[in-house]
Amino acid sequence: MPAKLIVITGCTSGIGKELARLYRERGDTVIGLARSATAPDISLDVTDADAVKRVIDGIGARYGHIDTVIANAGGGLSGATELLPTEELKKQIDLNFTGAVTTVQAALKYMTNGGRVVFVSSACALFALPYRAAYCASKAAVNMIAYGMHMELKTHGIRVSAVCPGDIKTGFTANRVKIADGGARYGNSPKRCAQKIDSRENKRMELHVAAKKIFKCAQSCRKPLYIIGGKYKFLYFLQRVLPTKAFLSATAKIFG
Repeated sequence: MPAKLIVITGCTSGIGKELARLYRERGDTVIGLARSATAPDISLDVTDADAVKRVIDGIGARYGHIDTVIANAGGGLSGATELLPTEELKKQIDLNFTGAVTTVQAALKYMTNGGRVVFVSSACALFALPYRAAYCASKAAVNMIAYGMHMELKTHGIRVSAVCPGDIKTGFTANRVKIADGGARYGNSPKRCAQKIDSRENKRMELHVAAKKIFKCAQSCRKPLYIIGGKYKFLYFLQRVLPTKAFLSATAKIFG
């Protein structure tokens, strides 16, 4: 198989770093983009739209094409939705949604028949969770944009998929912005919920297992949605067949 040109955002740790390693092992040329990147990767803040276009255009000018773009950069936010600072809400949308879309838009200029677009979304895009509603909303938006682009680009030979992994053993949880103060209405609930989530670290999927699944999907997945993790596939099924009220009640008990 001829070597391909792969662009990956959020490549300095976690899923992005592991994906870059898998592609490089296969012999592909990988251009990693991240805020704290060091050579050979490129330093880039995906929330800076002008910088994204400038960097992607530089890649296009050098290589002439892009075969695969993986929009992986993202971050988490937890806390009582009522009390989330507006600035944190904007950062969440700018990073998880707008940054991903801007990156893909810029890369598509250099993609043709056979190209692949992968949005690394989240199982949280499939159903809402208490005290993580803003993060869930930002990832649900990623899924919707992926579905739309899947329809728009399919006839042009470019496949678009949203990949939704569940909990994975990375530094993502530790790096999540946590607004613990619940005020008079919520009290200690946001903090208690965050601690409950953090306590499941040892039960999460191993990073290399999740990355291999995403890597495989990026090569051959023809579906607009790919869910990683049997538990989340089952929850997604329940969400589609149960009455919304019943599903939300069950979700609150499990994750609240």
